[in-house]
Amino acid sequence: MNQSERHPETKKVFTTSWRAFYLYYLAIAICWFGPQLNPDFADQLGLSPAIGLVLGTLLLAGVWYLKWGQEYAADSEGVMKIWHYPRRREIVPWPDIAAIKIRCGLTQTLLGIGNIVIQKRQPADKEIVWYGIKNPKQIKTYLERGLDEFTSD
Repeated sequence: MNQSERHPETKKVFTTSWRAFYLYYLAIAICWFGPQLNPDFADQLGLSPAIGLVLGTLLLAGVWYLKWGQEYAADSEGVMKIWHYPRRREIVPWPDIAAIKIRCGLTQTLLGIGNIVIQKRQPADKEIVWYGIKNPKQIKTYLERGLDEFTSD
């Protein structure tokens, strides 16, 4: 049985969770509504309603890019981070993975999301970060099973 017979070509795709952007949503609301709700304080900051609208819209565009402009995938080749705008991808083959870890702070833990860090063997300081993944422990377990499956002969 050759390698392709043992490991069917399946690709599992993951995206950043909407929960990962809660603080961005708060910043957008402050930019959009802050100058109208408290114009005296907004004047002290030099924030007019028009500037607040532009800043909030730029933040919204950033959220849109982070949510829809990239995705994460795992298949028989390895794990990858894919950017749609501009089109590129970074792949780490299964044998080149040194470790898979979860990084999350208090807010992320409360929201049920986390960052998955895939560390490469060479160069040792290089890593791919999957940002804002929902249920990171389950995804880490899935990736570790793939690592065991694709690196064992």
